[in-house]
Amino acid sequence: MKHIRKLLFIIVVVAIFASCKNEIIMFDGSKTFVAFTSSALTVQESADVLNVPVMVAALNGSPALTVSFDIVSDEEARPAVEGVDFTVTPDGTVNFAEGSGIINLQVHPIDNDQFTGDKSFKIVIISNSANYNTGAQSIITVVLKDDEHPLAKWIGTYDVAAASYGNPGAWDEAWVVTTEPDPDDVNNLLVYGVGSEGSGPLVGVVNTDDMTITFSSGQPLGEAYGDLGIGAYNLGVYKGTDTGDIIPDEPLVGVIEEDGTIQVDLWGHMIDEGSYNGYIWDVFNTTWTKQ
Repeated sequence: MKHIRKLLFIIVVVAIFASCKNEIIMFDGSKTFVAFTSSALTVQESADVLNVPVMVAALNGSPALTVSFDIVSDEEARPAVEGVDFTVTPDGTVNFAEGSGIINLQVHPIDNDQFTGDKSFKIVIISNSANYNTGAQSIITVVLKDDEHPLAKWIGTYDVAAASYGNPGAWDEAWVVTTEPDPDDVNNLLVYGVGSEGSGPLVGVVNTDDMTITFSSGQPLGEAYGDLGIGAYNLGVYKGTDTGDIIPDEPLVGVIEEDGTIQVDLWGHMIDEGSYNGYIWDVFNTTWTKQ
């Protein structure tokens, strides 16, 4: 009896498996569409070319078609001008001889020797000769990154060695910090990641004549150290972990080097809100090495 039941079970399983194998998943021709493969791309101004993939999702053997596109000014940012800041090839249309697949538009940035800030433009799919649907990503924003920023040497990602005054060696910290240009002031850097990931931005004012970077006292670190309400201060008066009665207002002043290195000493972290207001987390000598 057991053997009969086992045999029946095997027959049922095989039948189910066979029926599943025959159910071939087919691409429904009504779902054909034309779109970009992403909504935004970035390219350095000095690069030779940026490939912008255009995709036609259709059945194999579909008729050839032409996709038409247009270049549109990006009014939400500093607009790039075609023929001045970039060119695009081919011009206005791209032909899919096989009726489907991916073909690249090519954006050619035009480099210059002037700092103008990052610029951007949009490419818009406006029609196709087969009247296919337009996918969700029918518009792509292309950002041209300016490589002549006066603070370019100090923009990027840093490994920061923070040597503790409170307990040298045991309380040393290591941060991964990123610096970005301030869109509102060409002399400023926005600094993220001091203390821990998620902190910032802190604003550092760079003076390339004196080769210094200055942080005003009391800038909040945000979510660093579990959102304790810590600010960055010049705590050279204390150099330890005892509480202080006076909130320091001297700025943090560091030294910048031509190779991108930054050195800021007496960098202090103090809790400046809640029940532990006035307690010093620690004071560090910090060395920033660009990755």
